[in-house]
Amino acid sequence: MHKSKIIRGRGRGRSRRLGAVLSMELLFVLPILFGLSLALIEFGMLWTSGQRVKEAATAGCRAASFRGADEVAVRRSVERSLGRKALITTYSLNVQKNAPFNDEVAVTVRVPMKAAAPDLLGFIGFGLGNRDVVAQTTMRLE
Repeated sequence: MHKSKIIRGRGRGRSRRLGAVLSMELLFVLPILFGLSLALIEFGMLWTSGQRVKEAATAGCRAASFRGADEVAVRRSVERSLGRKALITTYSLNVQKNAPFNDEVAVTVRVPMKAAAPDLLGFIGFGLGNRDVVAQTTMRLE
């Protein structure tokens, strides 16, 4: 009977050490998992905003492709496609109609990445900085 008590005592010590090792592993892995989840959220928001900017450039170019279209109509079409207020208040638009003999129009929409997504990874050095989400579409005039 005396031996069984000793074995139980050793078993409890091992389980305590195993619990401590698992706690240390969790402390090492948890920040990595947290950083990956923040990266996934930020990437998803940037991808969604990029799709909105592409659609806005296409809609703006479609509006600009009609003869006699003015910049107000193009801006209205771009803003309707952008949708989010953060994107609408910070975007820049460039409508380029070529010479009168060339029948193409190009629309470029540019939105700062900081307006498109929160800078979730800036604290570890992977910030968005002064980068932009840019989309350009070219169509023939109608």
